[in-house]
Amino acid sequence: MIIMGIETSSRISSVSLVDTDGARVETAFDGGLVHSDRLLPMIDELTRKNKISIHKLHGIAVSTGPGSFTGTRVGVSVARGLSQGLDIRLAGVSSLDGLAGRAMAEHKPAGDTIIICPIIDALREEVYTALYTIKGKNLKRLTDYKLISINTLLGEMKNKKVYFVGDAVDLYEDRIKAQVITAVIAGPRERYASALSIALEGMKLFSGNHKADYKDILPRYIRKPEAEIKWKERKK
Repeated sequence: MIIMGIETSSRISSVSLVDTDGARVETAFDGGLVHSDRLLPMIDELTRKNKISIHKLHGIAVSTGPGSFTGTRVGVSVARGLSQGLDIRLAGVSSLDGLAGRAMAEHKPAGDTIIICPIIDALREEVYTALYTIKGKNLKRLTDYKLISINTLLGEMKNKKVYFVGDAVDLYEDRIKAQVITAVIAGPRERYASALSIALEGMKLFSGNHKADYKDILPRYIRKPEAEIKWKERKK
């Protein structure tokens, strides 16, 4: 089974291919929020370079956010179009799940004593987050996906051993270190969501006989876009 992963919820867009034999390849582009210009060329480049026709794909996994509203919408739209056109399965994976999965796969924070806390910048001193732990070889989500102020989150994490990952670490690293002295922080290259982790999470869903229709896969915004919020504020 060959699965394509698509991640466009942050400023780094990426595309990956994974198969059940363990082969994994990924290409990424760190050029800001220009996903609409880069995504299809990246898919073409990755498949041609690895001599895999898109018609050989068994499924696609796409990040559904939260994160960049425009980037997420582009990724989901492309994934839905490919799923419909190729008549293959499509899975939506939260970017928070993808970040937590990457943290577990690349760094294996040890055991039940550590909480994995992906944080994605939501502007206005707020972040998107969820909390995870490791149970055996599996990742377990402990909370719902939520929007929360960074200060409230750090207050809740005080005196706990927490592994922080995600683009919001770039903004709040000093504050995290000051308020959560037991924190472990992902390195700069590991803070962003990866199409590889999205594909691996998708592989798990497909292995469990996931049957969602492409029409059911939609962006997960958690809150309304900033432009809509500002428009409503001006109307008050």
